[in-house]
Amino acid sequence: MSVNDNIMQTLSFLGYPIFPNIYTGDSDTYLVFNVNASPEDFGDNEPGYNVNFVQVHLFCPHTFCSIDTRKQIKRALLDAGFTYPYEVDASDEECQHIVFECEIDEVIE
Repeated sequence: MSVNDNIMQTLSFLGYPIFPNIYTGDSDTYLVFNVNASPEDFGDNEPGYNVNFVQVHLFCPHTFCSIDTRKQIKRALLDAGFTYPYEVDASDEECQHIVFECEIDEVIE
């Protein structure tokens, strides 16, 4: 399973749209994520695995109480094998924007 598939499957229980990189739909509460990879554990000039640096972005209205949702996201990512996420508030005047930053290793085949 790819890292993208893992994220989408892990967070699908929330019932919100979730997409890599950008969401162009109409929902006012949704998730987007991005993944950056760094090769590690080199042998014979080839990496053994990637460290994937993941950001999951929760967007929701200011009127939405996101406390439980934020806890659920962090717990679900941890339970799926990601490191425990940092939580960064990137909200602005338009909406809540909470960023969860974590990592997961992926063996290169």
